[in-house]
This record gives sequence, structure tokens and C-alpha cells, in this order.
Amino acid sequence: DSLYSEILGESRKLWIHTTTHFEIFYTELDDKNIKEIADSLEANYSRIVTHLQSEKLPVVKINFYSNITSLQIAVQSIEPNLPIWAIGLATSVSQIHLLSPNHPKQDFRTMIHNTIHEFAHCVSYNINSNIANNPRWLWEAVAIYESNHYPEPQKISYLVNQNPPSLNELNQFTNTYIYEVGFFIAEFIVETKGNIGLNELIKNNGDLKKTMNLNEEEFTKQWFLYVKKKYGI
Repeated sequence: DSLYSEILGESRKLWIHTTTHFEIFYTELDDKNIKEIADSLEANYSRIVTHLQSEKLPVVKINFYSNITSLQIAVQSIEPNLPIWAIGLATSVSQIHLLSPNHPKQDFRTMIHNTIHEFAHCVSYNINSNIANNPRWLWEAVAIYESNHYPEPQKISYLVNQNPPSLNELNQFTNTYIYEVGFFIAEFIVETKGNIGLNELIKNNGDLKKTMNLNEEEFTKQWFLYVKKKYGI
């Protein structure tokens, strides 16, 4: 099936690929491997929903864009100040807007990870409709962990220098450190409190005292101590 979408009067032809849990709206850029993209999403669906202990989601609509301008225009009513480095976002429990995985300036595998990352945001939305960037450190840590975006801590200079960022720093939109340490923060929560720990924190918007019995400073010290011990930095 195909249809035409209007963005500020400019018509663009879209195709729709439907799976059990997703409707993917894509352009000719993705025609050659849309099934591979869809299969990657379906392969991670049950794992993420189960892990975060979410109720069933509505069908998630994923909108792929062939260029960054089209993406920015499409989401400007929701996110008028999309950061220059942002290449996608989940805007509700059932809507994702993302640059095409086949964009010539993007790495295909990385973009598949990013699509799964945005789906994890949808699952968080399903648990708590008020969780988006509230707090940012938790919102991103959950999605980074669930999309298995694992960096090497030995290559993160401020961790090697024993200087982990505070949660206040991680909550700043101009600070991108959360994309480097989010995996370890979520991993620490799961290792300490189990999957239910992540679920509870999503529900209570990161109330560390209630879920972890730690204040923010103690939490930062504890997750970094966990990383030091596990990864030898």
C-alpha cells in the first residue's frame, strides 16, 4: 500500500509495512530492507514489554523520514526546538518519528538500535504517560538499556578519571553524557532491585528514595561503584 503525506505543502510518497505490533510508514529509501527493519522490531517487542512489566500497547506507528528537515517539520508542533543532533523521538505511546535507517549519512545498524530505543520510550509512556524526560536521566537510561546500547566504560574519560556526572547534569538537554552512561545506570538498578525496580521508577518518575532508599548523591556514588567493580575502571 502507498499514500501521500503532505508536509508544508510538499507531497511525499509513503509505503506502509504492517506487522503484528507495528505500522511502519516509510519512503523509497527503505524499500529494499523494510522487512529486516520490521523483523528487528518484532524480535525485541516481547522482551522489552515483559522486562519493563508493561500492559499491552496499542499498535505503534513508526514514521521514517528521508531527510532531517522533513523530520523536524513533522514534529515541530510537539517539539519545536528539536536538538540539532536529534534524529528521532517517540511522541506518544503509539507514535515514533525517526530519520530513515537507510539515510546515507547514518549507519544502518545504529539506526536499528535507535528505532528499538524509541520503541522502549513508547513502553515507558504506556507505564506512565508523564514520564517523558521527567526525569530525563531515567527516561533515556531505560531506553538505552532496553535497546542494548552498550558502550565501553574504559573509553569514557570522565569515568576513567573517577568523575561520574551528577543526575542534575544528566538532566540537562545540552548534556549528552546520559547516552554514554545510561546503560550502566539502568543495569545497576536491575542488578539491585530487579526488573520491578525499573518499572517502579518509571511509575514514580524516578523517586530514588522510595524505590532505592537512596538520595541522588548516594545513587550516583552507588551506580559508579558498581561500574568500577564490574568493569574494572
